Amino acid sequence: MKKLATVVLLGTAFAGQAGQSQDAHNYQYTEIGGKKLAYACEGEGKVTALLVAGMGLDAHTTYKNTLHNANPEGYRLCFYDRAGYGNSQYENPKVRTMVELRDELAGLVEHLKVESLVLVPHSFGGFVARAYASKYPDKVKGMVLIDTAHESWFDAMKSNMSKPGWDTMEMIINWEREHNSFEDFAEASSHSALYKIKDDLPVTVLSRGIPHVTIRQTKMSYADIDVYTQTWNDSQKKLAKLNNNTQAVTMKYASHLFDETDPWMALEHIEAMVNKAKL
Repeated sequence: MKKLATVVLLGTAFAGQAGQSQDAHNYQYTEIGGKKLAYACEGEGKVTALLVAGMGLDAHTTYKNTLHNANPEGYRLCFYDRAGYGNSQYENPKVRTMVELRDELAGLVEHLKVESLVLVPHSFGGFVARAYASKYPDKVKGMVLIDTAHESWFDAMKSNMSKPGWDTMEMIINWEREHNSFEDFAEASSHSALYKIKDDLPVTVLSRGIPHVTIRQTKMSYADIDVYTQTWNDSQKKLAKLNNNTQAVTMKYASHLFDETDPWMALEHIEAMVNKAKL
């Protein structure tokens, strides 16, 4: 159930074995809020691009092929595991609010002594990144949102799916919150002011071009899968209007699992955003 729930909700589990192994990273550790957080960095520079994983998995699993193909020159590329994932430790885990997840990220950024920050979240990680950018607008110089969730998606699915379809989604969301990620998708989707960003902050929204339909494994009806897909696409249009400095790009050959098929597009836009942050 663990893998299926994670896959069908936000598609953060990977079947492929390409890319470097998790052991290849030079992990370092810091304590934030009584939790031991693992992180790793490559390259050097005043700009730090920080990868923020989606719900339910560690950063390596989310970005392994992106990291394998990265060659940071003139900037620092970092990633971290939120408490309870990967090499990070979280004793007696409990469900955490978006404010708690934001503050955990803030503690790591402070520890890393970041001068200029480019945030690169995937999926649920978009909530965490946007919440941080809202509270620390002077620190964040750009964001590359890789098929990230928008807060409108939750209610749109609930309003448009059949009762059996929404019952399936609710079961998955509740299971993730209580047994796997200890992160609350419904709570994260209940905010709007928490995610308000500067109007001139450079943002690139990368949206999947191939539907993510693993949810069919739950035997969800085709009509409800269509709702699942259409409401996600509609939410991406809202992300494209985050501010007056947002660029929207469709990843034509990538599904939600972008790292499996087209990590190079992500790297291209990360490096372009880093170059903007250097100006």
